[in-house]
Amino acid sequence: MTKHTARRSDITLPLLIDYVDALLPSLVTQEDTPEMIEQLNDITELLWVVQDKNARMALKTELKEYLSNKDSNNEMEQVEALQIVTLSELTQQQLPERYELACFWLPALSSELLQQYIPLLMRYRDLYAAHLLIALESSINLQAYGFTPFDILNEQPSDISLMDQKNSPVATTATLWQFNLYDYKQLPNWLNADYWANPENWGKHRW
Repeated sequence: MTKHTARRSDITLPLLIDYVDALLPSLVTQEDTPEMIEQLNDITELLWVVQDKNARMALKTELKEYLSNKDSNNEMEQVEALQIVTLSELTQQQLPERYELACFWLPALSSELLQQYIPLLMRYRDLYAAHLLIALESSINLQAYGFTPFDILNEQPSDISLMDQKNSPVATTATLWQFNLYDYKQLPNWLNADYWANPENWGKHRW
C-alpha cells in the first residue's frame, strides 16, 4: 500500500515507468471484500495521460526501450496495447472508464494551463482511479487538492532498479504527487476497539 510522505524528489520518465511496472502487481493484493473484488474485475489496470501527441510519442519510445531492456518479446505490440491518451482526448471522453492506476506525466504543463484541468484531476481522484500519480513541474503544489508529495527514491518497491535510471539520458524531470483511495485517510484512534466501552464484554453479556 502506498505510504504518505512529506518528502519530494525529482524523477525522470524512465524511473516513473520502472516504478509503475513494479507497483501494478501489488495493487491487486489489497484486502478487499468479495463485493469490491467483483467490482475491480471490471476496472482497467492502467491509464497513461500525457500533455499532447508529441509527449505520447516520447512516452511510447521510452516504454519500448524499457521493454526491450527487459528482454520482452513483441515490445511494440505491448506498447500499442497500453492506453495512452492526451489531456484533450481525456476531457472529450463521453463515458470514462475506471482504472486501478492512472498516471499523469505532465512535466511541461504550466501552472496556468493546469488550472483548466483541475476538475479533470478531481474526477479521476474521486471516481475513475483507485490510485493516481501526477508528475508535474516542481514549482506546482497540489496539496490543496488532496494530493500528497511522493518520493519514489525513498519509497520504491524492492525490485525497482534505480542505477539505470540515474544514468538515463532523459533530461526532463518532474515532481510526483499521489492519491491512494485505500489509505488517503488515516484510521483514527477512536475507531480502534481498544478505545470503545468495555470491549472485553463483547459476546458475553446483553447490554
